Amino acid sequence: MVGFWGGGLAKLDLKTNRITFYRNIPDDPSSLSFDDVWVIHEDQKGRIWIGTDGGGLNLYDPQKNTFYRWTTDRPASVRLSSNIIHCIFESTKHKSLDNKDETILWIGTSAGLNKLVIKNDTSSSELSELNLDLKIISINNGVKDNSIESIIEDEKGNLWIGKNSGISVFNPTSNTFTEYSANDGLIGNSFNAAAALKIENGIMFFGSTAGVVFFNPMEISSSDYSPPVLITDFQIFNQSVIIGKDSPLKISITKTKQISLSYTQSVFSFQFAALDYNSPESIQYAYKMEGFDKEWIYCGSRRFVTYTNLDRGEYVFRVKATNSDGIWNEKGTQIAITINPPFWATWWAYSIYILMFISLLLFLRSVEIKRRIKNEEERLRREREAALLREAKLRAITIEQEKELEKQKIRNRIAQDLHDEIGSNLSSISLMSELIQKDGKINSDVFAKINRIYKVAKGSTQAMRDIVWLTNPSSDSLKDLISKMNEVARDMLGAMKWEFDFSKKISEINLLPETKRNVFFIYKEALNNILKHSDAGNVDIKLNVIDTILCLDIKDDGKGFNTNTGFSGNGLKNLQSRAKEINGKLKINSSPGNGTSLELEVNITQVRD
Repeated sequence: MVGFWGGGLAKLDLKTNRITFYRNIPDDPSSLSFDDVWVIHEDQKGRIWIGTDGGGLNLYDPQKNTFYRWTTDRPASVRLSSNIIHCIFESTKHKSLDNKDETILWIGTSAGLNKLVIKNDTSSSELSELNLDLKIISINNGVKDNSIESIIEDEKGNLWIGKNSGISVFNPTSNTFTEYSANDGLIGNSFNAAAALKIENGIMFFGSTAGVVFFNPMEISSSDYSPPVLITDFQIFNQSVIIGKDSPLKISITKTKQISLSYTQSVFSFQFAALDYNSPESIQYAYKMEGFDKEWIYCGSRRFVTYTNLDRGEYVFRVKATNSDGIWNEKGTQIAITINPPFWATWWAYSIYILMFISLLLFLRSVEIKRRIKNEEERLRREREAALLREAKLRAITIEQEKELEKQKIRNRIAQDLHDEIGSNLSSISLMSELIQKDGKINSDVFAKINRIYKVAKGSTQAMRDIVWLTNPSSDSLKDLISKMNEVARDMLGAMKWEFDFSKKISEINLLPETKRNVFFIYKEALNNILKHSDAGNVDIKLNVIDTILCLDIKDDGKGFNTNTGFSGNGLKNLQSRAKEINGKLKINSSPGNGTSLELEVNITQVRD
């Protein structure tokens, strides 16, 4: 296979002398990923790997005549650090003991070294099902330069890497780098992509922009000198801090082990140096603020760092460096940093806040308790007032009941006295008058007078019975009233054709004496007017209770009268007066020759139990 710059890939079939070209086809993920082919590598399993200058890594599948891709867009476990690939090298020294079938490819990119491991790799492995794992090694891991141009492995398994800043030696076991540059004898620092070769005797050749460099890696030794690391300057807001009583520095920064800062000193810097004068420009540095930085920050040859707006708390600033040959002094140096909180965020301030909060809770609790006590007192006061009111109402009811009971007793006594004394006397007069009338010795004039006395006594007796009935509290029910009205109609209308219609489902209702008396007398007066004035032959009486309204309707077929002139008598006026006394509605309809009707409506809601 042959790669072209901008022309993709070409495959020559030696049997047929036929050339097949492969180019990138947009929207076809199985085509070559990019047309700028930089490197082609055939691994020990016979697989063809293609590195492109912008399209990442490709694996050619000759069976399907397609390509598999690995780019910076893939999942994290197989994601490249860059899509620009300069070289591909297969390791033969660092296969794991428990998986000798694995294949290790070191891929040099413009953004670091990539280690691609194919696990459980056999010649029968399906290309689409390769078990891959990819690890990225960059300046964050201590390498001086991310641009990896060429890679060769020595007999010890170390990788010799040509970069734009010299040659690095990477130990995969310890994950450490040793750097070599023009200061160490190289003719230049900028090396070309994929321009490296190792011959049989172990001598390595690297092509650079200044010529070819060759050497035997086994004959090169590194210095084991571990230079001390010092913090040389401490700055706040980019101003070096002067030693003083009120200064964070009490002694020289090189001897200071602890610095205490105010929360307002939010921007501070450290400068540091490794005491190796052999090739100071080759020294690499790394720092870490424990409590803030999670990993070591490899900063190359930069010898300063600035931190801003760290949270209050305890920190430890650590810095380490390599010697001129890239050997790390892991001990380095360190300094403790305390960033004090503002006064409102100190422990005693929080103690005050807690006390204030507890005091507030206690105050609110006391207010709540007082409110509850007040509400309880108010509730008890209202209950006492309600109890007193109920007691007063009960007392009033009791007094009213006692008065009513006394009234009933008086009514009973009056009814009994009227019945026993006056009623008895009237009955005696009536009886004696009747006996005298039967005496044949009296003359006609005396007989007429005695007969008159008899009628008056008999009428008075009947009137007395009505008064006794009205006065007696035991006859205050509506049913008693209906029964009495029926009896009066029978006595007064006996010679006429009459009918008294009332509902049989009327409930037990006790009427007020005023209602009972006035309804009765209105009824009796109406019947009396029919007897005296109507010359009626038929009388129709209806009584009903709708809700709380008593409805009485009396109609006759008598001669009637003119209502415009007929109300001049006392009888009709008495009817209106009695209806008004009990807030009733009385309506009389009559005309000459058409009979008379009387309608009475009375609200009987004010009843006595």
